[in-house]
Amino acid sequence: MSKFDFRTPLIYILVIIIAVLLILMRKMDQKNREQTIEKRMEQLEKKIENVKNAQKKKKELIPPIKIKEDYKGRIGIIIDDFGYRNDYVTDGFLSLDADLTYAVIPGHEHSYFFGEKAKSAGYEVIVHMPMENTGKTYGEEDFVLKTDMDSATIERRIRSALTQIPSAIGMNNHQGSKASADQRIMSIIARTLKDENKFFIDSRTTVETIGETTMKVFGVPTASRNIFLDNDDDEEKIKQQLMKLVKKAKEKGFAIGIGHVKPKTLNVLKTNIPQLKREGYRFEFVSKMLQ
Repeated sequence: MSKFDFRTPLIYILVIIIAVLLILMRKMDQKNREQTIEKRMEQLEKKIENVKNAQKKKKELIPPIKIKEDYKGRIGIIIDDFGYRNDYVTDGFLSLDADLTYAVIPGHEHSYFFGEKAKSAGYEVIVHMPMENTGKTYGEEDFVLKTDMDSATIERRIRSALTQIPSAIGMNNHQGSKASADQRIMSIIARTLKDENKFFIDSRTTVETIGETTMKVFGVPTASRNIFLDNDDDEEKIKQQLMKLVKKAKEKGFAIGIGHVKPKTLNVLKTNIPQLKREGYRFEFVSKMLQ
């Protein structure tokens, strides 16, 4: 009987043990790697969170930047009644160093050409639309809007005025103490201006005007006059009215004044605009003051 060889089973057992150890070591190594990766991910996420918190804290520590207004008030000035004349007075208005809005009456010798000249010189142009007064209505018989006219005639006259002054981007009323209080007329004006993509400035020639409110109902950009500058053709009184406009602009943030093509009005503006600009007031086109 041959002697039993213990070495062979022992070798098998050792191989199995080694294999099991290798498997366990591999699993442990994999587990360690996974834990290391998870740990690194946690560390990375923590770093990201720390950076975010630091940035947030930094923003909280830095006070918000306050934009300092570089002006005391915004002043819009409309000069009415261009179209009648072409002389040193109209040329003087075209030399003023400010963003002013010039209202041109249709139907006169210089209406079209002044509008084009004013636009080329960098000023804003609007139509100064003749409208019926409660008293006597003067001039512009082919354009004036009257309460006894049919709706088609009113619309035709508005479009004709806009066609004659193609440089115009808006409209205000010339006279019109009766027409600007008439709902039918103001509604036709509003619909037409809406269709033509124009704005309307209510000159407020009567306390009964419904111009601005009607425009808002129809979605037409609008605003209204705050101060008349030159009802009195006297330089000292014109300056006083200009200062009232300045005060209103300072209190409200902006204000609109209306003057006329007069030598004394030109003199007052020529003298006072540079000083007011130095004091921190800004002159703007009325198209920037619409609601």
